[in-house]
Amino acid sequence: MNRQRPLVATPCQEQRNQPMESPMGGNFGRIYLTEALPGTGGRIKEKPDDFQVEEVPLYPLSGQGGFTFLFVETVNLSTLDLVDRLRDRLGIRDDEVGVAGWKDKHAITRQFVSVPRDRLLETHVSELAGDGLRILHSAHHPHKLRTGHLLGNRFSVLVREPRPGALPLASAILDRVRGGGLANFYGPQRFGASGDNPAAGRDLLTGRRTMRSVRRRKLLVSAYTSLLFNLTLKERMQRGLFAQLLRGDVAKKTETGGLFVVEDPPLEQPRADKLEISATGPIWGKKMMAPKAEALALETEVLTRQGASADLFRRQPGSRRPLRVVVRELALREEPEGLRLEFFLPKGSYATVLLDEIMKTGPGGTADRPPSDVEDGQ
Repeated sequence: MNRQRPLVATPCQEQRNQPMESPMGGNFGRIYLTEALPGTGGRIKEKPDDFQVEEVPLYPLSGQGGFTFLFVETVNLSTLDLVDRLRDRLGIRDDEVGVAGWKDKHAITRQFVSVPRDRLLETHVSELAGDGLRILHSAHHPHKLRTGHLLGNRFSVLVREPRPGALPLASAILDRVRGGGLANFYGPQRFGASGDNPAAGRDLLTGRRTMRSVRRRKLLVSAYTSLLFNLTLKERMQRGLFAQLLRGDVAKKTETGGLFVVEDPPLEQPRADKLEISATGPIWGKKMMAPKAEALALETEVLTRQGASADLFRRQPGSRRPLRVVVRELALREEPEGLRLEFFLPKGSYATVLLDEIMKTGPGGTADRPPSDVEDGQ
C-alpha cells in the first residue's frame, strides 16, 4: 500500500527509534533499519583476511598517457599510509598521488593508485613492495586518478563467533535489505577516531576555529555535513519515511544516477518500491539540488534543530546522497570460524553499516537479546 505517511512520528515510533547516542556521539545519528530483528553478534577484523575489500574501477585504462596506475594489495596498511610511502619513496607531493577511495588499515585491500609516469622508474617498483604492500600490476592512463572514480567495492567479511543460530538471523536481515535497500548512513570512520570531527567542522564553518591545511579543513567540514545527512536519514526512518516518497523530494535513479524533484509521490512510489529510484538527503552546499514542499520542510527542520541554517554552507560545494542503497552480489555462508558475508556496495557506502545492521553489537543493539524478547515486524 502506497499511502502517504504523516510527517509527525507516533509515540510508538519515537520510543522504538531512539537515537543510540547524542548526535556527536559514537553512532552519529545511526539507527537500525531492522531493529525488530535480533542481530548475530560476533566480531570482525581480528585478522587481516577477515575483512577483504577490492575496488571496482569506473573505467578501463587506456594503456597510454602521463600517469602510471598501480593496482596494489595492502595488508594492515591504510590508504593514508600508502600515500605517505609513495610520496617519500618517489619524492613527490601528497597531491600528486591519486586514489579513488580511502580504505581502512585493518584489512586486506586491493585498489588502484596513480602517480606521475615520469617519476616512477622500474627500479622504484621493487622498492615500493614489502611491509604490507604488493604491486599486482600496472598500466598507463592520460589522467590522474581522482577521488570517487570507482564504481564501488567488493567485500568479503568473516564474522567470528556469532551467536548460535546466526545463519537464519543474518538471512532474515539480508532479506529485508534485498527487498528494501540498506540505510545509506555514513559509517563511524567518517567522523574520526575520537568522534570529534563533526564538531570541529562546525566550528570551522562558524569561524570559531581556523586551519591552514585545506585538505584537513575539507575533511572536518565533510564530517559535519555527513552528520547532518545521518540525522536527516534517522528522522525519516523515525517517521516511517525511509522508503516513502514525499512531495518535493529530490529522487535519484538507481541505474543512471539522474536526479529529479518528485511532484506526484503516488505516481512515483511504485518505482521506489522496486528500488528503481530513492529519495535523497542533503549534503548542504551551494550546488546542492534543493528539495521542495514537504521534503524541504523536513530537511530544514533537522538543520534548524542543530542550530544551523543553509547560509552556513554557502561556500561548500554540496550534493545529494541517496537515503538507501542497493546491495548487490549478496552471498552468505557458514565457515568453521563463523559467517562469511560477500557483497558489492556502490562508491560512498559503508560496509560497516551493513555489518552493524546484521550483528547489532553497537549501543542499543539486540545481539545479546534472545529472539523471544524482540517484537516481530517493523
